[in-house]
Amino acid sequence: MGRLLLKALRTGLWGLVIGPLAAVILVFGAIIFDPKCGAGDSGGCAMGLVTVPITVALPSFALFFVGGLLQGLWQRCPADPAAAIRRLRNWGRQE
Repeated sequence: MGRLLLKALRTGLWGLVIGPLAAVILVFGAIIFDPKCGAGDSGGCAMGLVTVPITVALPSFALFFVGGLLQGLWQRCPADPAAAIRRLRNWGRQE
């Protein structure tokens, strides 16, 4: 179980890198293509470069962590569920 959590934590750390990076790219796109951003702007568009990645960091970590955890649990799922149920029903019995 510890290995599963470490793998999910590693996936969450990847989300901590990928999420803010994608947010910065989107903000750059908004700055370039939005006609309101540019000369004469009060700086609101440029502040998006700072605030958006900070805002996105924790949710992207959580999303990637949960995704990695679910993927790890799915991989641990038994190939034959009926045999797993029989094994649980017969647990502790002497044959």
